[in-house]
Amino acid sequence: MDTLEGMTHERWIALPTWERDNLRTDDSLTPQLVGLEGWRVEVVTTYGETRRFIVGRSTGWKPIHIEIARRDSTGGGAASKEYASVRTLYRAQS
Repeated sequence: MDTLEGMTHERWIALPTWERDNLRTDDSLTPQLVGLEGWRVEVVTTYGETRRFIVGRSTGWKPIHIEIARRDSTGGGAASKEYASVRTLYRAQS
């Protein structure tokens, strides 16, 4: 297998780890948040709204960044594709 076309969860989990690593794509990650996973950040959206959250990352063949509200949260919504600004605050402890 050399593409993600027609990928399903069942097909993904049946693949060996090395093949998953070769197929995984980071195209859907927010470029401004790459490398900030686990950090609490303050962002200003392109609409001028200010928000703070911990940067998370989903799993699977096409991961996205997620906005985690607090350390004890179990998930969050999808991060925007672009922010007017991103400021790192501190490394969130797990």
